[in-house]
Parts: sequence; structure tokens; C-alpha cells
Amino acid sequence: MKKTISINISGVIFHIEEDGYDKLKGYLTSIQHYFSTYEDSQEIITDIENRIAEKLLNKLKAAEKQASPRQVVTLEDVNELILSMGTVADFEAIEEEDSISVAASSRSQAAYESAATTGANPEPKTGPTPGTGSVPPPRPSGLPPRKLYRDLRRKIAGGVASGIANYFNIDPVWVRLIFVTLILALPPFSGIFGHGSDEFFGGISGFTVILYIAMWVAFPGSMTLEDDKSVKKFYRNPDDKVLGGVASGIAAYFGIDAGVVRLLFVLTIFLFGTGFLAYIVLWIISPTANTLTEKMEMQGEPITLSNIESNIKRSLDINETAEESTLAKVLLFPFRLIATIFNGLASILGPLARGTVSIVRVLAGVFLVVVGFAIMVGALGVLGTVFGLKGIHFGNSDIPYMIQREITPPMILSAFVAVFLPGLAIAILGIMIISQRALVTTAISLTLLSVWFLGLIGLAATVPQVVNEFSRSGHIEETVTLPVPAAIPTLDINDEDDNDNDFHTAIELEGVEGTAWSLLKRQEAQGPTRQQAQQNARTILYNWSVKDSLIRFDDSYEIKPGSRFRGQDIDLTIYIPYERPFRMTEAFARHIRNEFGNEELERMKTSIWKFSKTDGLVSLTHPRELNDNRYEEDFDTNDAIDEALRNELGDDFHQKGEYTRQFEATNFSKIDMGGAFAVRVKRGETFKVVADGREEDIDDLRVRVENGELHVDFRNEGIFKWRNRRRIGITVTMPDVQSIHYSGATQSIITGFDSLDNLDIDLTGACKALIDVKTNKLDIDLTGASKATLRGRSNNVNAHLSGACKLDATAMTVGRADVEAVGASNAEFGTVDDLKSKTSGASSVHGNTNQPQ
Repeated sequence: MKKTISINISGVIFHIEEDGYDKLKGYLTSIQHYFSTYEDSQEIITDIENRIAEKLLNKLKAAEKQASPRQVVTLEDVNELILSMGTVADFEAIEEEDSISVAASSRSQAAYESAATTGANPEPKTGPTPGTGSVPPPRPSGLPPRKLYRDLRRKIAGGVASGIANYFNIDPVWVRLIFVTLILALPPFSGIFGHGSDEFFGGISGFTVILYIAMWVAFPGSMTLEDDKSVKKFYRNPDDKVLGGVASGIAAYFGIDAGVVRLLFVLTIFLFGTGFLAYIVLWIISPTANTLTEKMEMQGEPITLSNIESNIKRSLDINETAEESTLAKVLLFPFRLIATIFNGLASILGPLARGTVSIVRVLAGVFLVVVGFAIMVGALGVLGTVFGLKGIHFGNSDIPYMIQREITPPMILSAFVAVFLPGLAIAILGIMIISQRALVTTAISLTLLSVWFLGLIGLAATVPQVVNEFSRSGHIEETVTLPVPAAIPTLDINDEDDNDNDFHTAIELEGVEGTAWSLLKRQEAQGPTRQQAQQNARTILYNWSVKDSLIRFDDSYEIKPGSRFRGQDIDLTIYIPYERPFRMTEAFARHIRNEFGNEELERMKTSIWKFSKTDGLVSLTHPRELNDNRYEEDFDTNDAIDEALRNELGDDFHQKGEYTRQFEATNFSKIDMGGAFAVRVKRGETFKVVADGREEDIDDLRVRVENGELHVDFRNEGIFKWRNRRRIGITVTMPDVQSIHYSGATQSIITGFDSLDNLDIDLTGACKALIDVKTNKLDIDLTGASKATLRGRSNNVNAHLSGACKLDATAMTVGRADVEAVGASNAEFGTVDDLKSKTSGASSVHGNTNQPQ
């Protein structure tokens, strides 16, 4: 009986006969000596020892299945191991023949082609060739059938997929991919196969989950399953990765160019994001080729010493002096320019300034990071909002659903990519400025740039289609006779449905010759052609009803089910015969365009109306309120103010539009307006808001009061309304004012308030305001290119100017002023008891003080 020795190879204990131990020891010593001069030699030797331990372990497992099982490694086992792995002498001899290898290869190729031409076959070699690996022997027919185990060594979730892969001798990645596809990928795409398929594919998904759990429970686990080295393995390639190495791993597995695989992934992103999801799934389920052995398995090469050495030499053959491509230089130019600027400033200004430059560099980097992340978060928020519209309830409104039908997934993804990637680039640039080192490679930059261009192409391909659907306008008109009873009718508005769809009607009353009442419906819409726009206008549904002497008109309209939103709108004109009396409810009077005074609205229940050829709409029960002076009444102006008004706001400020309308708005002390309005704010005992301008512009005007603040803006500000709005004048009468905020290009005069405690004025954009008030404290904030002219009196003025603003307070009596001006702003005061100012940039503050010297 031979003496046995216990040895440890890669953490596995083997019992080996003494003669086999001596030969294996000499073999390992020769390997260690040969690779000792290589960089990372310890890692190389560890990989080789792992391979040796795996082969010996498989040899002993195979012996256990034979009739005479054994636990000892014999000399014959060592000889077979060396024969399959190859020796150092084998590839040393190959290196000596490198000088004649090219000629020999040419002669061999010629001989082969000659043999192929004549039909001769080369003599096959018998026995294994050193360094080429060995073919597994056929399975003996007398052995019991193989059992299915869960592979616990290569598991991700229980080892079921890797166990099935081991049983069928395939790569576990593909089994995992099949499971993930059955569970996660089929249900979301069930809509492609028609109605009802979601239940079928959902059933498959649920059945797959149950099957996986059942296999997890039923099959035992094993830590010693053999790994068939003849099966090509899929790994993520860490040496040629852009993101996770998935594309380069697929390229290595199928033997194709990695650039082609990356391009396919990018293109499939726009197919409902399938490429992105597939990449993420493969990233999760596939391992990384970290060791040298795994990298050789990824390339499909046998694990021999010759191949190990060849891979090492290839990995060390890196050309550090290769010239960069022109595109790489262009992509890296901004980053290198910034680094050159900072380094140049630091070297010129010296050590003291170098610290300041570093602080500025860090602050600039932080600013870019914040901006970049803000853009990315905004893009993600919009993306989530758009995709989440289907699951959000908007009351009775159909508008979000209609808009969602126009915004296709390719358009959303293209817009997301076009916005998100610049934000990512800005954030990366900020981090690079802070860390002073490159964070992305040229390959990553090229990939992101390609994806961004694809996003722009996607927008260019999808957005014009939607825009074209709203390029032309068209309208149709229909006149309907109203069956009005002989008794005095009452006009009412139907707002019981409480619709919140913003499809509100515009109704106006007009007198007409004759005896019949009629309703003129003017329906308009947009479309790619005028004819299609008219067809879209016919999709509007509007209802009205007559019951006894009550005529009720809906306050909103609908669009036919299944119709697409194309900016549909409707205008209604009710023609009433002259001298025919009628009544109106207060709600109806407030809804229509015709104007009424506050007292007229309050006594509407007891009023009877008619149309006269000479006087228009008149009341038969009460005298009408005179509206001729509705703009200028109680407007306490004098010649000086009028002159200042002309100088600051122009001669056309007081011009009136062709159409006027009074809006219902009460109980407010604050004003917030955004746009290009001509606003007159004056003091009065009652609340009143009157607009003048073109009729179609005022129809779009929205006036509302929220939390004591008057808001004035437009209903249709989106892409579905392309109108060149003209000047709109707004006159606001209110008993008291606390704050006014204007934005855009609004022009305003504020006058008549003589006993205010505190007034807050905020002008943003290119607004202009003439303010003639008497207040204890005035807080004024000017931003952009706004300008304010102050008159009257204020005990305290706190002013903040930023941008290119101008404050003229030379005509205001000011007790104490505290002014901060930033940028290129300018503030002018007359005589001030106490003036404090703080300026920066090209700003200035001037004024005369009464402080004692």
C-alpha cells in the first residue's frame, strides 16, 4: 500500500499518493517559477491552482460513481491533469518556434488547401494534444440517471436556474433570462396581442412564480456540482465596459463587434424601453469575469497554461502612447480647457490666490452639480407625471386623458433623453471640476452623445406630427330656434354637474328683429387642414332645455366619446326679439358676457329686462347703472401724475379696447398678474374688475380670487392656442391693498390709497409701474428690467433691485430708506431723512439726506 499525503489546493483538502505528490509539487513549482516575473503573478498562480483543484475534484467525483470508488489522488490522475493542462516546457518550445511560425503557418495553410482541393483528409491524431484540453468521455450506459440539484455555488435566488442549467449543460444566464421573461416581461406587453391577453400572460407569470418556488422546495441543493468546461459561459466584460459590461460580454459570447451590440441596445430603448429593461436584467443575472480563468471562459478558450500565458501577454500589451481620435479630443476639450484655466490662474496668482481659485472651483462645481441634478430630477418628475396620468383621478375632467392620447411613449422617451442627458452631463462636469479628474471615458461620452442625438431625432420625428394636428383652424355655425313660451321666460345657467373640465361656454345676449328666439352656436377647432378642423368642430356636444317658462343653458360643453382633443371651443349668442321682456337668474347674469353693475346683479331676481333698438339691454323695473365713467371715476389724478403717466407708460396706456367685460371678484386685498396687461388699480368702496380689449382675448381671460388674492391670467397658455394676443386693459377697484405682484411685461398705475399701513410691491421681468400712494411702510422688490416710479409719501422704504432695474423715488417724500442694488440697477431718491444703501456690480443709489453732519 502506497503512502498518502494530505495537501491543500485552493482551500480543498486532497489525499494524494506520495509519488503523485512529488510530481504535482514539481509541476506547481515550475509554474510558480515561470510566472514569477509577471505582474500580478500571485493572481495568475491562484487561478491556475483553482483550475487544478477543480479538475482533481471532478476526477474523484467521477470515481465515486464507478464500481470501485476512491478518495485518493493517484499518480495516473496527476499525469492526466498535466497532460490536459500542458507544461511549461510545452509553451517554451512554442516561443522558440515564433520566429518561423509565420512561414510554417503559410505552408500548412497551403497544404491544407491542396488537400481540400484533392479531397484528401489529413491523418487524424490519436490521444490528447498537450495544451488543447480534453474531451469529456461519453457517459456509460450502465449508470443510474442524473439527478436534478439546485446549484448553491452559483445561485442568485435558491440555485434553481443554475441547477437546471447544470443538468442540461447550458449557461445559467439563459435559464435565468427565461424565468425573468416569463415572470416580468410578458404581462406589460400583453396589450400588443389584443384585448384579454393580459389575463393569459398574467396567468403564465403567476404559474412561473409558483413553479420556481415548487422547484426550490422539491429539489435538494448541492455545493459540489460539476461545471462542464465545454459549455461556453456568458460573463459581463469588465475590461471593455461602458456601463456594466453587458454589451461587450454579449459581443464576446457571440463573437461580434461590441459597438454593434451597443447600438442595438440604444435603438431598442425607443421600442417602449425594451433595450433598457433587457440591459438591466442581464446586468443583474449575469456574473462578471473577474479572474483570468473566467475571462478565458468568456472568450470560449480552454483553460491551459499556454492559453493563460497568451491572455496575460495580451492584457499587458497596452499602447499608452496611442494618439487620441479627433472626436475624443473634441469631447475632452471643454474639460481640459477648464483644467488649464484653473491651473494657469493658480500658477500666476500665487499661493494665496490659489486657495481662492480652489474655493471658486469647488463652488462652481457644486453649482453645476446642483443644476444638473435639478434638471435630472425635473425630467424624472415630468416623466413620472406623464406616465402616471392614467392612474390619476381628475374629477370629471377628460383633458388629461385627451392630452395623454396625443403624447406617445416614443415622444415621452425622446423628450426625457433630450433633457435628462444634458443634466447628467452638467452634473458630471461639476463633479469633474471638484475632483479635478476625469470620471468618464471616451466610450461613455460617445455612447451618451449618441443616445442624446437619438433623443433629438425622436423628438424631430414625433413632435411635428402632433403640431401638424393643430396647424389650421376652422369653424362651423348652426342656428337653432328656441321654443320660448308666451309667458315671460327666465334664463338660467345649468352648473349642477360641477364639471371641472375647463370646457366652459361663452354666452352673449343680443337683440334682433322679429318674433322668434334663436340660439347661434359657433363651434371652432384645429386640425391639419381646414376641412379636418371643421370636422373636429362637429365633435362638440352642447345641451340646453326648455321646461315651462324656464330656459336652462349648460355652462360647459363636451366632446363626443372617442374624439381627440383638437382645441375645440364654442361661442353662443342668444338672439332675443326687441321689446320682448324676460328674466335672468343672478348666476346666468354673472356667466354671460353682457355687463351688469353690482347692484343690478344683487336685485336680478326682481328685475325684468328687454332689448331696445336704441338703448340695447335695458331694465323694465330699475334704472340701469351708468358705465360710461367706469374706468376713470374716482381716479384721483392731477396734471403732474398725468404727465408722469405719459412719460413712463406712454400715451396709449389709457386707450380702451373694443370690447369690455366685468368679472365677478370680491373680498381681496392682494393682486397677482402675469402677462402683458395695462392695469389700473384704484381705491373704491366696492370691488370691481373690468377688462377691455379684443373679444377673443377676453374670452380666454381667467379671473379668480384665492385666499384673498386676485389672480388674472389666461385659460389657454399651452401649445394648443396659438394666438397673437393684443393689449388687454384691466381696471381693478378695491377698498384696500396690501400687496401687488406683476410679472412679464405688465404696465400699471396704482393710485388713490392715502392711508395704507404696509404695501408690498413685487415687479418681475420687464414690468413698469407708477405708484402714487401714502403708506407707513413700502417694501418694493424689482427683478430683471423692471422700473418703478414712486410718488406720494412713505415713512419707511425697503427696496431690493437686481438685474438692470430702475427705481425713481425723487417725487416721493421718504423718511427712511434701506436699499440694496445688485447688477446694473439704479435707484434715485429725493430728500431722505435716513438713507442706507448696499450696492454691488455696476449698481448705484443716489439721494439727499437730512442727517446732521
